[in-house]
Amino acid sequence: MLVPAEIYKGIEFVRIGCLPANQQEKIKGSIERDQIIKILIGNTLADDCLQYHHYKAWFLQTYPAQILTSQPAAVVPSELALSQKLN
Repeated sequence: MLVPAEIYKGIEFVRIGCLPANQQEKIKGSIERDQIIKILIGNTLADDCLQYHHYKAWFLQTYPAQILTSQPAAVVPSELALSQKLN
């Protein structure tokens, strides 16, 4: 199943460590190392991130028979709090 994106400061991404176990195993062996990015979220460095468009392309190539459904993106809590302050 295609997991929804997390969004932080406008960056849509997934954390490889948060993917289902079978996807974690397959993606680690098939993506380029330079596609893995680090994102500083507050005081925490997330060092296993993959931009969502890279993840989605990988998913469609790896699981072509899967039917895609629209899923809402997950919003990192600090971004949600910021948007509520602005409104």
